Amino acid sequence: MQPSSPSAGEPAPSSPAFIEVVVVRAGTHLFAIDVEAAIEIRGPETFDRAGSSARPHLTVRGNALPVVDLRQAIGLDAFAHGCPAMLLMQAGAETLALAVDEVREIESVPRHKVQPASDIPFAFCSHRIALGDLGEVPLIDPARLR
Repeated sequence: MQPSSPSAGEPAPSSPAFIEVVVVRAGTHLFAIDVEAAIEIRGPETFDRAGSSARPHLTVRGNALPVVDLRQAIGLDAFAHGCPAMLLMQAGAETLALAVDEVREIESVPRHKVQPASDIPFAFCSHRIALGDLGEVPLIDPARLR
């Protein structure tokens, strides 16, 4: 994955004028996550379901991480015991494993393209980002995924 680079004369992506996001896909829906929250991208993963009422978990380097199934969170069929891609991310003091269909690219976006949006149907998103050819994409707030 290569981050998109700014045009000549624009500030570097690490500047406060830009935000870098990881784009993920669940079903046909795209979402963005601030790279500051991203820890690790993993390929196909198998996770454990402890019981019908318990949250599934993924064991990474001896640690059991809670799995948030993004497909299930948006009303699609949940992953059974594995998923094509996983994004490990920080949500406050907790590390979560976000199960997705695909982890796409990293995008550098001018901060003015990040807008609050009250019409997003997903409670774990409060902002929308204009991502050029990808259109407007909801921005996931990791703290709201718990």
